[in-house]
Amino acid sequence: MLRRRRQIKKLKKSVAWRDAEEQYYDKEGRAIINVGIQNADDIYSPFAYKTYELLNTEVSEYIDICEGSIPFEDDVCIDFYTENPTTNVEKTRIRQTIKRHYAEQAVAADRQLRKNLIQGLLFVFLGVIILTLEAVFCLLDLSPLWSLLDVVGWLFLWDGIEIIIEDHSDLKREQLKAYRLMNAKVHVRQYDIKIKREYKLGEFEETEDEE
Repeated sequence: MLRRRRQIKKLKKSVAWRDAEEQYYDKEGRAIINVGIQNADDIYSPFAYKTYELLNTEVSEYIDICEGSIPFEDDVCIDFYTENPTTNVEKTRIRQTIKRHYAEQAVAADRQLRKNLIQGLLFVFLGVIILTLEAVFCLLDLSPLWSLLDVVGWLFLWDGIEIIIEDHSDLKREQLKAYRLMNAKVHVRQYDIKIKREYKLGEFEETEDEE
C-alpha cells in the first residue's frame, strides 16, 4: 500500500499531470474552453433544419469533456476559433445555438430531478407502509406474509433511498453543467488571433461583436 502511494506521488510530479491540472482563464476569471473548427457550419448537426440548428454531437461531447475538468465554482467561457472568416450573423447564430442547446439540457435536467424526487419519495413511503404491515403481520404470527412483506418493503425502501441520493446527485451534476454552459460567454474568432495571443506575435484586436 505504501509503495503504491509513493508511486502515485511520484507520477503526480510528471509534466503530463501538471498539464492536465492546468486551467486557463480569461481576464474576467472565466475558465476557457477552446474549440477549433474550420467553418462556422461545422458546429451544427448535418441533420438539422436551417431554421433551427442543432449542435453537432462531436462538438457537444468535446465541450462536455472540457467542462468536466473545470472546478464547480468557476464560470465558463467558450472560445470558438475558425480557420476561415465568419460574419457577425454567423457568430450570432453560433452563440444562440450554444445557449439553446444547453438551455434544453437544463430544462430536461430540471424535469428529471422533479420526477426522480417524486418517485424516490413514493418508493420510500411504500417501503415504510409495507414494513409497517410486516410488523403487524409479525405480531399476528402470519409468518408467510411476514417474510414476503419484509423482502418487498426493504426493496422499495432501498430503491427509494438510492433514487433520492445517488440518482439525484448525478442529475444535479448534469443540471449544473447545463446551467453553467448555458450562461457561458461565447466568443467566435479567427484562429490567427489565438496564435498571436499565445506566441505574442504583435497586436490583435477583439471587436465588440465578439463579446
